[in-house]
Amino acid sequence: MKIYPNVFLIFPILLFFSCSKDDNTVSDSDRHQALLGQWEYQSIMTDRAVDINGDGTSNIDLFNTQEIKQCIKDNLTFFAERGQGENGAFSINENGLACEGNQPFTTIESDTYELINNNRIAFGIRSEMKIMELTKNKLVVESQETLDNTDVIVTITFQKS
Repeated sequence: MKIYPNVFLIFPILLFFSCSKDDNTVSDSDRHQALLGQWEYQSIMTDRAVDINGDGTSNIDLFNTQEIKQCIKDNLTFFAERGQGENGAFSINENGLACEGNQPFTTIESDTYELINNNRIAFGIRSEMKIMELTKNKLVVESQETLDNTDVIVTITFQKS
């Protein structure tokens, strides 16, 4: 049996081009489903420096500084479906590091949400979030908040956990 050396070169090339570069992307029609699940903080940034903890130092990076307590950075965010025709369920739960006398793994905030035009998350109580990026494993949102008596845009990056 004669083996042609070119076969060994062609097969890897075909395999390389058959793989999608955007396997992690989510189409607009699948965004509702991709949003569901458990998310953990990866980054929390503001467009203006704020001093939330009152130490005299202002920061735009709230995640990699001491502006926010570690037990808050450890929280988990959940998006879940409810019944047909109902808005989804949103919650933030303590993880292993609980704050202010809370027990680990308890719900500290709950709300309803609705995905609008596949690019905004409207809540019943909390501020609306604009989706900047959504993949199967990453969610980046922006919201307008008042922190340290300053109106800021907060950008939060979540990773699906």
